[in-house]
Amino acid sequence: MNKVIEQKEIEDDAGFIIPPDLAVKAMRDSGYRNTAYALAELIDNSIQAEASEVELVCVEKYEQVNSHQRLRLQEIGTIDNGKGMSAETLSIALQFGNGTHLEDRAGIGRFGMGLPNSSISQCRRLDVWTWTNGPDNAIHSYLDVGEIQGRTLKKVPPPTPSPVPEKWRKRSEILKTSGTLVVWSDFEEYRLTWRGGEATLRNTEAIIGRMYRKFINDGRVTIHLVRVEDEGSNQRRHAVVNDPLYLMPNSSTPDPFDKEPMFQRWGESDEEFSIDYGGKKHKVFVRFSWAKPETVPSDGLNRGAKPYGKHAMKNLGLSIVREGRELDLDTSWTNSYDPTERWWGAEVEFPASLDEIFGVTNNKQSATIFSQLAQYDWTTDAEDGESRSSFIERSVADGDPRALLIEIVEHIREQITQLRKRTEQQTKGTRGTGGRKRHEEPGVEDMVTSKFRQRAEEGHETPTDSEEFDDEDRDSYEDDLKTDKHYPDDVAKSIADAILTRNRKVAFLEKAMEGYAFFNVESVQGGITNIVFNSNHPFFDQLVKALNPDTEDDTEKELLDRVHMASDTLRTVFSAWARYELEEIRHKQRLADMRQEWGKMTRFFLEDGEED
Repeated sequence: MNKVIEQKEIEDDAGFIIPPDLAVKAMRDSGYRNTAYALAELIDNSIQAEASEVELVCVEKYEQVNSHQRLRLQEIGTIDNGKGMSAETLSIALQFGNGTHLEDRAGIGRFGMGLPNSSISQCRRLDVWTWTNGPDNAIHSYLDVGEIQGRTLKKVPPPTPSPVPEKWRKRSEILKTSGTLVVWSDFEEYRLTWRGGEATLRNTEAIIGRMYRKFINDGRVTIHLVRVEDEGSNQRRHAVVNDPLYLMPNSSTPDPFDKEPMFQRWGESDEEFSIDYGGKKHKVFVRFSWAKPETVPSDGLNRGAKPYGKHAMKNLGLSIVREGRELDLDTSWTNSYDPTERWWGAEVEFPASLDEIFGVTNNKQSATIFSQLAQYDWTTDAEDGESRSSFIERSVADGDPRALLIEIVEHIREQITQLRKRTEQQTKGTRGTGGRKRHEEPGVEDMVTSKFRQRAEEGHETPTDSEEFDDEDRDSYEDDLKTDKHYPDDVAKSIADAILTRNRKVAFLEKAMEGYAFFNVESVQGGITNIVFNSNHPFFDQLVKALNPDTEDDTEKELLDRVHMASDTLRTVFSAWARYELEEIRHKQRLADMRQEWGKMTRFFLEDGEED
């Protein structure tokens, strides 16, 4: 008899590359990070179906666990007020790899794996009711892992008329003329991340509050969290925004930043990039944020130890957003060992039409190609002597999607570098060239200003020398410090005030800049000359920062180390110039003349007497 059964099974499997029951077994381990990420697939379907409200319902009852009675999940359901499905659509939705949005690039769905794949990764039984003319006229179908593995269920059961069960009507407050109910049941202990209803809802809220923050924040969808204990009264609340950029109000951030944003925008607006792909132009937006000065406690305590600081530590990373829905909070862009990383935020947002370019996975949990670029250096793949633009052109022609993202990646890296420097300054009081107090006191700015004026009086006048710096110029200057150079508000105000009140013509600033120059010279409104050190250049850390005048917290050894590093750096800088002269044979005399003239000007600025 057994041989007959085995022969029948062989015949049933004939022609299949992977027998259906084995395929389902493999799909159950499809890689959802936890139960919350699997539930997000159901919410995706609801949003795709134009639902404005979604209920996530956890039903639990007491079970004997060892010697104790403990609440354990019996069912998890999602209910929405979307447009519902026809019988044909429901059958397609329950098929693996099929779906009605496979070629739809206008929404957050598409891959055709969400409903069945996410469901069987968590439970053995999936039931779906959907209706377009009231819950009394719903249709129903299901998937059962046991029946599939037992080979009694080989096709999606044809949807049949079946009113929404009464118990689920009692649990819901949003049942409308159309909608869908998805129910998970028959759980295995090891598959659910959390076995209790409250733990499931609490942890899921943190994740879906982040994933769907844009939808929640602008009112496109309300997600209700419902806990039903032994069919008793429902405990209900709304999922709140969990914004890793901390720019949204009314969020899950602890007091005092629960009502008002904890961070501020970095820059005046989003940076927009255009990618040519498939014969069309597609827009990608990159945005950044950084902590407000108010996050630094007045009591002198570490802000990272505050409840809001601990909250920020859980939102570490670059948020990757597809069609308004977050795929991943990618920590590969951060120094996870550095606790100050929590005080800046970054986000890249792209349309579903660029899924192949970013490498979006079918479970919508990551963008693999983009994430791999966090540590990517294009020069390692470039040919000898090949320029950046030539490399990108060649790579695009070869079909390498990474080439289309290089400009975006480099921009993100540059801004993160600058963000790190600015957030570090927030807790260092007067440290750095952007210190809060030193700008208001007599300093080198005043000395070089007098030299500027002296040069003008001796007949070397430039157009900037006759310009006057007034109140309007001061306001414009302060705005530039905040928006272009990203100084904290109080530091920008201090610098601008000092220029006006002390009648300065020169300011020493810092900014993360592209290119190889370790400083830049800017002539700005009001006749001010900005000497801007490039904080991305090693020169900055090894010389400018090393000679930071604010040293009261340093030990004797730290001071000596600073002096030695600055001295070595200065010698190295002049060695670099010497080598430059040796290699530039064609301009040797011109460079020698420049060295003489710069030396002459330097002597004038360093000596108290007049030039020879």
